Amino acid sequence: MKELMLITAATGKTGSATTEQLLREGYPVRIYVRARNAKARHLEKLGAEIALGEFGNYAHLKAALAGVKRVYYCYPIMRGMPENVKLFIQAAAEAGIEAVVFMGQWLAEFDQQKSVLTNDIQASYQLLEASGLNVVYLTPGYFAENTIGIVLEFAVQLGLLVSPFGRGKNPVPSTEDQAAVIAALLQNPAPYFGQRLRPTGPKSLSVQEMAAVVAKVAGRKVWVVPAPEWLFLKAAFSSSQQFGFDAFAISQAIFYNREYRANRFDVGGPTDVVKRVTGRDPEDFETIVRRFIAGSSYGMPSAKGWFSALKKFMAVPLQQVPSNKRLESMNR
Repeated sequence: MKELMLITAATGKTGSATTEQLLREGYPVRIYVRARNAKARHLEKLGAEIALGEFGNYAHLKAALAGVKRVYYCYPIMRGMPENVKLFIQAAAEAGIEAVVFMGQWLAEFDQQKSVLTNDIQASYQLLEASGLNVVYLTPGYFAENTIGIVLEFAVQLGLLVSPFGRGKNPVPSTEDQAAVIAALLQNPAPYFGQRLRPTGPKSLSVQEMAAVVAKVAGRKVWVVPAPEWLFLKAAFSSSQQFGFDAFAISQAIFYNREYRANRFDVGGPTDVVKRVTGRDPEDFETIVRRFIAGSSYGMPSAKGWFSALKKFMAVPLQQVPSNKRLESMNR
């Protein structure tokens, strides 16, 4: 029989995609979620078992780990990671967990980071390395969704790709590729214990090069519009509900964007991780863009889509955002 897998933060991007892939491949999956929301119920209908719990509750963790041997540990974008990782390590050790795939972050490979979440991830690496658990560490950069997904509607319908990333480049990975890597690692983790793996796309792209790909797919000219920090914040908060971002996540993105402009995400360039772990090539950016548009509510350029996007675009500068002092307080 195939072993029971536990997926934490299973209603997030990589958690839900990994759960669906494992279920398709016949693995029993238990999902660790904070609420039985629509996404959790969808995964339950596909065959997943729901375990309700909080990352900071030892009893919840212990119950969720019962009968499990392999875990994908993805911590939500919130404070408290090192403290909660300590609880997980204790519960995992008692449960006899054989393998953990841990979602980290590329920026945690660099010293003197300003993001509290990045520093929490660095601290969590140290805890896991000293724990005695068998761990594989994923260190992805900016996801494709976070790089372009939020503003793609404006690019497709209005021809305006608003970007806070300057001239920085990034070999953006798709969620689907990351899920494929996670699923493969859960099925065969031993060759990768102790390693840090960075799934990427096949090519590093600047925002200008991304705009050219969007223009090709949409069949229209697309101009890059540089976004200063104040405009990024207004755009992020205006789309926060749609894309599931809260104020803390947005406060951390400020620092990620600065690192993007400094070209940190292009350090090391594309990797062979997706191919090496899954046996298939990573998706290129055009494939990702086409899927985004096909699954969107706006679709390809149209008069109706233009008016809808223009209305949203004009509302962005009017969006209320927390003060800089308030945002800075979230990073302490």
